[in-house]
Amino acid sequence: MGSPLLKLLRVVRPQTDGMARVTGRKIYILPTRYGLVFGLLLIALLIASINYANNPAFILTFLLTGLFIQAIFHTWRNLLDLSVRWKHTEPVFAGETAFIQYLLWDDKGRAHYALQLGFANNEPVITDCPQGEKVLLRIPCESARRGVLKPGRLTLESRFPLGLLRAWCYLDTDALAIVYPKPLYTDQHAATPSWGAAVEGDKGVGTDDFVGHRDYRPGDQLGHIYWKAMAGEKGLLVKQFGGDRVNRYWLDFEAIESSHTEQRLQILAGAVQMLSQESAWYGLRLPNQVIPVNGGETHRHRCLEALALYGIGA
Repeated sequence: MGSPLLKLLRVVRPQTDGMARVTGRKIYILPTRYGLVFGLLLIALLIASINYANNPAFILTFLLTGLFIQAIFHTWRNLLDLSVRWKHTEPVFAGETAFIQYLLWDDKGRAHYALQLGFANNEPVITDCPQGEKVLLRIPCESARRGVLKPGRLTLESRFPLGLLRAWCYLDTDALAIVYPKPLYTDQHAATPSWGAAVEGDKGVGTDDFVGHRDYRPGDQLGHIYWKAMAGEKGLLVKQFGGDRVNRYWLDFEAIESSHTEQRLQILAGAVQMLSQESAWYGLRLPNQVIPVNGGETHRHRCLEALALYGIGA
């Protein structure tokens, strides 16, 4: 489809608060294959009614025609006044399926049924929107390469109530997702370890000896959470470890023996994943960025995001 035709499309665009609201002039509607067959059936009934001057046949023809006309209105109305807002997208690795989270609701409180939402060349999601409720949807979108994934226009459609007509509209929601490089696990030494005894102790930093508990903080390793305390309704606690030595690693882009930038980034992503599973502390050196040594889930995502956006900007 050429650019001039794209400009003629009626697209629902987001407002300043990110909400995209479907109005009547943005909705397309056409008969489905069943609707075309139904229309041919009506024409055949009308011809037969005229030919035989059969009053019951006329009544049946007009009744079915009225039903078809009512289906046009109800199918169109099933999309009218729906509001969609992009909420969040969890980062994924290249080649995985990103799930774009949306909120769906009707400001006027009407119920909507058998709604289908999806992106081009991806599996759609079918849902209802109950009266007066907001529905959280996770719509899949395949990711091919690292960087910023922009899934494009969201298609919202409905064939409710009879399946004779298809009503649909296109929505621009400004949704995006961060796609990390696909981890590559090799024998190359992407991480350079160093260690030393801390003057003030290393409580909560080491990995050798258990030294106690503390309250959970966002970004803590899931493997350090004290699940038994949570099950006993004692709150969300995290195990602390210490030791005489603390290994700290530097992941250096320039230290990897490869001429391919993407392969280097994949090796670094694999090293980040392995060190995170070992609860080790590590830093990342890229030609345009240095992330200091740290640990935890927040630090892992920060490093992977830097790898994902390397060379393409934020």
